[in-house]
Amino acid sequence: MAKEESKENKISIYGIIRIILFLVLVVISSILYYSVLKTGMLPNKYIALLVVVLLVINLVVGLFIKAKKKWLNVIGFILLIIFSGAFSVGTSYINKTMKILENFVSQNEERTTYYVLTRKGVYTDISELDGKVVGILNQEADLLKEELDKKAKLEYKEYASMGDLLYGLELNEIDAIVVSSTIYEYVTEENVDLKELLEKIDEVDVVGKSSEITSNIDVGNSFLVYISGLDTRDTSAVAPYGLSDVNIVVAVNPDSHRVLLVHIPRDYYVYVYNRPQMKDKLTHAGLYGIESSIKTVANIFDINIDTYVKVNFKALTTIVDSIDGIDVYSDTDFQSSHIKTWHVNKGMNHMDGAKALAYSRERYAYATGDRHRGQNQNDVIQAIISKVSQSPNYLMKYDQILNSMQPYFTTNFEMNDVQQLIKEQVDKMAKWKVESISVNGSNGSNYTASWPNQLTYVMIPNQSTIDTAKAKISEVMRS
Repeated sequence: MAKEESKENKISIYGIIRIILFLVLVVISSILYYSVLKTGMLPNKYIALLVVVLLVINLVVGLFIKAKKKWLNVIGFILLIIFSGAFSVGTSYINKTMKILENFVSQNEERTTYYVLTRKGVYTDISELDGKVVGILNQEADLLKEELDKKAKLEYKEYASMGDLLYGLELNEIDAIVVSSTIYEYVTEENVDLKELLEKIDEVDVVGKSSEITSNIDVGNSFLVYISGLDTRDTSAVAPYGLSDVNIVVAVNPDSHRVLLVHIPRDYYVYVYNRPQMKDKLTHAGLYGIESSIKTVANIFDINIDTYVKVNFKALTTIVDSIDGIDVYSDTDFQSSHIKTWHVNKGMNHMDGAKALAYSRERYAYATGDRHRGQNQNDVIQAIISKVSQSPNYLMKYDQILNSMQPYFTTNFEMNDVQQLIKEQVDKMAKWKVESISVNGSNGSNYTASWPNQLTYVMIPNQSTIDTAKAKISEVMRS
């Protein structure tokens, strides 16, 4: 009698364990379904298919677990462990991916480091500037003043360009100037004598909102994206202001599944938005903010840009290092002007992040200058895509790669636009046709609005290449 009761108890406990384990699978399956549904990226037909698959799996596993034969129970337990693990991993990856995407599109703060500069030997500390007049650029005024006022009681004079700012210091109109680290590095590269004349006595960090320009994408219709690659020198984040060394207009047509990339040389000599007094290099538009770059580029082609993506060059070094370097073919043998100890051989070269960035920025080694740099940038991008796509190891750690990029990337893409675009692609699984063209020009030398007192290299736009690009953009948008 006691043996029979013990046997019944064992059967009862065994039955309870089977029920609990099966319920665990049901719960994990439900969480997976909810996570997929929450992404908003899967078309209804695939949602329905997922529901059917999950129901079938749960039913089959349940039947095996409930079976009277122990060997069927064992198979059921094995299947339960496999599917529970797979569903848990899938849910984890889905949630991580959504979190990464949300971080990318919700990045709404940008940090800039500013240097307080005086004539060498005149002042040694910002406190000595109490009551003195400090020059700043007018587009950076409000938030910068707030931070500076925490350190000293200053008077301010605003200037429209870096050239005017330095000229004011030279004429003793002001006692010091405050400029971003990016602008300082740029002007001292352009004029090495300035490094000997200026002395940094302090620095401040300013954190402000990203541009409040809203995205105008209407998912399902053609749209235009502006990509700005900022050479900010400040490698810790995406700054509001910096040289826009990469300028690409991307025309996207979701109906015909065509993408057109239009590359614009950084030294294009054009009127920068809101600075009609004198032409400037296109790259300088980034010194006045993303809106300036967007509207300057839009004016070149007489178009309306719907959304933008802004990337700090540091993102390139981060990506390349995260995939253990890339191999790039160079058609020229040269000594790098950015890494003095690095010699680039004609042929294949293995590059870490720093070398890939230096190679992408190289222009002095080529007779065609900035034109060849654009080709180098394309080669580096293709090398990254090739390496990632050919190695499952890097695809498996995509979340680490994307997370490492996040601080160096801002956009005004809306999350629901991203979800709808992915959903459309998953639904149609269309093969996209990607084309790439560049506008061109001739070498020249002229004064610029940002540096009005010094002749500098510029590229005089070739209007026929601009007209060709305009026609091509129109064709892709309407096709």
